[in-house]
Amino acid sequence: MGKIQIVRKWQSETATISELGSNNGILKGYVLERPGPDTAQSGLRLRIPEGTYRLKWHNSNIPTVKPYNPVPLLYNSTVSEGRYILIHNGNYPSNTDGCLLVGETKGSNVVNSSVSMLRKVKDYLNDAGIDNVFLEISADYQ
Repeated sequence: MGKIQIVRKWQSETATISELGSNNGILKGYVLERPGPDTAQSGLRLRIPEGTYRLKWHNSNIPTVKPYNPVPLLYNSTVSEGRYILIHNGNYPSNTDGCLLVGETKGSNVVNSSVSMLRKVKDYLNDAGIDNVFLEISADYQ
């Protein structure tokens, strides 16, 4: 089984930034999410709860994400597939309604090199088989 680990480290009034890694060390980067509190409810523009998630491919209709379809969709028994929490490209809190934006580097309330990090995540999932990977979100705030 493959595993992607996301550890929430930094939180501000506008964003949460996490470290992203994989169990085999191939993936190393950052994730930007909306600020807390966490919620499983859709439509609130907030991040999802900590926990373990399954992944499946999804074709997004978001204009800036569509060129990179399919993208990973996260779900578990608390957060339904219908909430459409995706891992996708984007740099700023305004680019997400609750999805996880990936980047190779981070700044204050921003992740950078988002498209190249998304490609690395997708390559990892394709190599391992998306059904053989789970994603774990935890927190260790600095």
